[in-house]
Amino acid sequence: MSILISGGTVVTPSGSRAASVRIDGETVAEVGDLAPRPGEQVVDAAGCLILPGGIDSHTHLELDCGPGLMTADDWVTGTRSALAGGTTLMVDFATQFHGESPTEGLAHWHRLADGRAVSDYAFHLAFTEWKPEFVDELPALVEAGVTSFKMYMGYYGSMMVTDDQILQALRATRELGVTVGFHCENGTVIAARVAEELAAGHTASWYHQHTRPEESEWEAAYRLGFIAQTADAPVYVVHVSSAGTLDVVKDYRARGVRYAAETCPQYLVADNSEYGPEPVGGVADPAAEKHARKFMMSPPLRDASNNDRLWRLLADGDLHFVGTDHCSFTLEEQKARATAFNKVANGAPGIELRLPLLWSYGVVPGKITPERFVAVTAENAARYFGLFPRKGVVAAGSDADLVIFDPNRTWTVRHDAMHDGTDYSQYEGRELTGKVRDVFLRGRLVVTDGEPLPDLPPGRYIPRGLPDLEVR
Repeated sequence: MSILISGGTVVTPSGSRAASVRIDGETVAEVGDLAPRPGEQVVDAAGCLILPGGIDSHTHLELDCGPGLMTADDWVTGTRSALAGGTTLMVDFATQFHGESPTEGLAHWHRLADGRAVSDYAFHLAFTEWKPEFVDELPALVEAGVTSFKMYMGYYGSMMVTDDQILQALRATRELGVTVGFHCENGTVIAARVAEELAAGHTASWYHQHTRPEESEWEAAYRLGFIAQTADAPVYVVHVSSAGTLDVVKDYRARGVRYAAETCPQYLVADNSEYGPEPVGGVADPAAEKHARKFMMSPPLRDASNNDRLWRLLADGDLHFVGTDHCSFTLEEQKARATAFNKVANGAPGIELRLPLLWSYGVVPGKITPERFVAVTAENAARYFGLFPRKGVVAAGSDADLVIFDPNRTWTVRHDAMHDGTDYSQYEGRELTGKVRDVFLRGRLVVTDGEPLPDLPPGRYIPRGLPDLEVR
């Protein structure tokens, strides 16, 4: 039986219009001025928007971060939370750990996700080291639908790669027509700054952002631009936290480098005041320390003046998509056990609130349009990561991944009403406008009135094609 979503406003990057959407099986059959057919199920979307299912291009589910430290969200809770927030597909970072091959890393991620995820999913492949022999494995990975990779310029001594290794990797990925994302921080200088603060007895989480200044991100982005220019290879910066980084990216784009950029909601709606003032004696009081740990992430939050600049860059097309860097840990146990800032579990939840945060802080005050909202939460990621037009668009022939979104509903963030595997939201108590009502995944209703249905069937792995590097 077909389904007709009737009476809503369909939003695409090119415009919005009153229209109905007919679903036939797993795909969109028609979009337009449609009358119900005899026996057809009709879903009333009056007063709501009909959006493409969100695509989160940056998640870390069930990630082993070291002895006794696994992210709080596994592939069941993380994907359930994603659906509740209107994200129907995530591109998670399958990780090649030290001593294993990229092929082994991908196989491990399939074992974790296959049959357990309840949203659709795809994988990047993240390297924690680089070996020349990895080049030989890349074609098979691309054939398996992994058409983007990741390398780290931060995390000295664990995952950081060297400039010559980046150059070698980019020359190999260029030949395959794929892209590589980079965590841009100067890992060597950060490690030295961290050691200096610890030696001085400074253990408070305030020092996390103090040891990782904006200039560290700018410098790494500039260095990456030069390496990408040398290799003539496309790259993108993940989780841009500083508007100054985009000055670097735009400079290299003007020189012809294919250089894309992603940011995350936390860098648009929060700032470094969450870390509190510099603590006297280098040790914060317990309440301030606990609050700061909610926002422990890398790169850290920046000065409040940075937020508006990032919104303008997002509106103008200089930032291409908004992921979350969803990497959740429990506040009361996993984040609480550390005795110094450099040992605090590094990451935060985010996938369930991505759409409502961007709508409430971006569209409602007029910083971005509804059309741009759809571009940066769905279509641009679909294009750049080789999923378009199957995903990321409301159009005949596309997968019927659809979100009915109430743009005017006001509500308060309460973690006890959320669906992830952690024990807090860093946005607890914030008043938001705009909320996910219903979600369809490949034509099947999976969320109604904001609540995931019980006994959801497994999602699907979606192999990806080559990237469209011309997104804006």
